[in-house]
Amino acid sequence: MSATIAADRERDPRWWEGDLVFDFLHSPVALGAAALTLVIVAAALGADLIAPYDANDPAAANVIDARLPPGSVGLLGGRYLLGTDPQGRDMLSAIIYGLRTSLVVGLASVLIAATVGMALGLLCGYFGGIVDAVIMRIADVQLGFPAILIALLIDGVTRTVLPRGTHDAFAVPVLIVAIAASFWVQYARTVRGLVLVERDKEYVLAAKVTGVSALRIIANHIGPNVMGPVLVIATINLALAILTEATLSFLGVGIPPTQPSLGSLVRIGNEFLFSGDWWISIFPGAMLVVLCLCVNLFGDFLRDALDPKLRIG
Repeated sequence: MSATIAADRERDPRWWEGDLVFDFLHSPVALGAAALTLVIVAAALGADLIAPYDANDPAAANVIDARLPPGSVGLLGGRYLLGTDPQGRDMLSAIIYGLRTSLVVGLASVLIAATVGMALGLLCGYFGGIVDAVIMRIADVQLGFPAILIALLIDGVTRTVLPRGTHDAFAVPVLIVAIAASFWVQYARTVRGLVLVERDKEYVLAAKVTGVSALRIIANHIGPNVMGPVLVIATINLALAILTEATLSFLGVGIPPTQPSLGSLVRIGNEFLFSGDWWISIFPGAMLVVLCLCVNLFGDFLRDALDPKLRIG
């Protein structure tokens, strides 16, 4: 018996021998996108160690060195590889710290949207009834409005309710909630459709017959089987969330100008673009494009790798 079990274990493929890992290791685009994304994330996490200056510290900015071109040397001898912005901040440091802010907003909003949307989708798909009808009608109504409009509405309401100083202090959490509130519908509708298929399968019916509670069936049986599409949507939505944050910050309703993000840096640079100070908006804009492109490429790989129909095609 022990020999048979050992032989079965030897025949079972390890996680690194699975199709997903094999496809990933043999996809130059996916490898390049993942590697560049990891480098960007590592730079954002290590901003305190990598950045030449603290872009969040107003004392680190020197107004005398404002709007210096790339490669310039400041009045006090500091070298600015990517130039400075109108506040005298080092652009390289501002971009690195801005990456951290944009990634925090994107990851947190996607995590909240995926958690809420998946929970509502599981609830609607498994139980149905009036709960399903109400939540799905709310989702249908929200789909009639662009995501950016929902985020603008939530941000505008908070600006009206909260004093200006308080709103600026809670700008990042408000922005995260606003973006998450505009993305949960995709997860809810996708998960609901998958649950409608899974709940009538034999393994779910067998669990019901043995007396397993509905919550345990959802958490232990149905939930893991819908994680693949949710993961793909979350990966693609991460780039959309970062772009939404950049758009809101560009419109002046996102991150305050004193706290660097890729969107706020592009907005500040846009005011001086036709004055010849191209580096203030071009460099953070290029970083935004590279980050979103890498995340989208990796998301496309996951979609192709986890969808059996695309794998067959």
